[in-house]
Amino acid sequence: MNELSGGEALVRMLQQHGVEYIFGLCGDTSLPFYDALYRLDHGITHILTRDERSAAYMADAYARVSGRVGVCEGPSGGGATYILPGVVEA
Repeated sequence: MNELSGGEALVRMLQQHGVEYIFGLCGDTSLPFYDALYRLDHGITHILTRDERSAAYMADAYARVSGRVGVCEGPSGGGATYILPGVVEA
């Protein structure tokens, strides 16, 4: 039986939904996701941001301009609180 990790499943799900860009930054809790993003062939471009707030605002701006879904990613912990203002704005 071929098993997928959580990170691999997330990358495949984003790919199936036509996601082209992900805005965010890596943290220790998101390493499995970034490992899968590195290993798998998926056509998704990751755009590294300086902090979680920037990731959320960039994803929101991308969605407003392109009409597509904007995806942001941030690690848990303190990063989860920094990402909230941009998510609320979206």
